Amino acid sequence: MARFHHRPLPDFSTLLSGRMPPDDVGFQSERLWIWYHNTNDGWAEPIPHAHQASDECFIVLRGSLIVEVEGELFTIGPREFCCFPIGVYHRIVEVKTPAETLMLRSPLVTDKIYQQTPDVP
Repeated sequence: MARFHHRPLPDFSTLLSGRMPPDDVGFQSERLWIWYHNTNDGWAEPIPHAHQASDECFIVLRGSLIVEVEGELFTIGPREFCCFPIGVYHRIVEVKTPAETLMLRSPLVTDKIYQQTPDVP
C-alpha cells in the first residue's frame, strides 16, 4: 500500500498538502497544494492575481469570502465553493469570520502573476 496519511483537521490554519508542510498535520506532495484556514482574523489581498499553469479552488466550510473576479464581486458562503481557472484574475476582498476554508491548487507550481495597475498621477 502506498503511504497513507490521515489526521483530524486542526484548530489553527496550516498547509495540509504541499512541498514543505510546517507540522505533522500536513502531507508532503509535489503535485497538490491544500491550505486550511481556521481563523477569527480575516485577510484580504490588495492586488488581483492569476495563475499561469494551475487551477485554484476555495471551499468555504464556515464564514464567507468576498472575492473579486475580473472586476466583479461575489460572496461565497458556507458549504459553497468557487474555482479560478488558469489565467482568471481574482483576489480575496474580505473574509467574514469566524472562517474555515480550504484552498486547493493543482498542479503545485509557482505561477502567480499580479494584475498590472495603471499608474496614478
